[in-house]
Amino acid sequence: MRHTETEYLPIPHELTERIQKFRREHAGEPIGDVADHVLFEDDKVRIWEMTLEPGEHSDLHHHAHDYYLVIFSGDLVAGVTPPGDPVEPFLARVPPGGNTVAVPRGGTEWAYNVGKTTYHEILIELKQS
Repeated sequence: MRHTETEYLPIPHELTERIQKFRREHAGEPIGDVADHVLFEDDKVRIWEMTLEPGEHSDLHHHAHDYYLVIFSGDLVAGVTPPGDPVEPFLARVPPGGNTVAVPRGGTEWAYNVGKTTYHEILIELKQS
């Protein structure tokens, strides 16, 4: 695995409709965890793991700190922001062999596996950022 720039893709019309339906169906959900479970935590970092099968999504979550994502597998993942959020939903391609991504604090979204393969990542939360 190596770091590459995130490849953001235009969202096709049929996926736009699917994302809008998702937003309507999940509007008002409470903020949850950024991933499935914590692997390790100390006073500096919290390390999470997340696996999403095709069609699955994370909890609505807020990035209260800076994060680094280590993405092992997947093909297409959407970041779905809640209705009324100033940031529009986005679509990203996961390169073969995975990727690393820096995520600045401040965003609120669901991670939504809109691809055809299992999405698997480790999230490193920098608690002092």
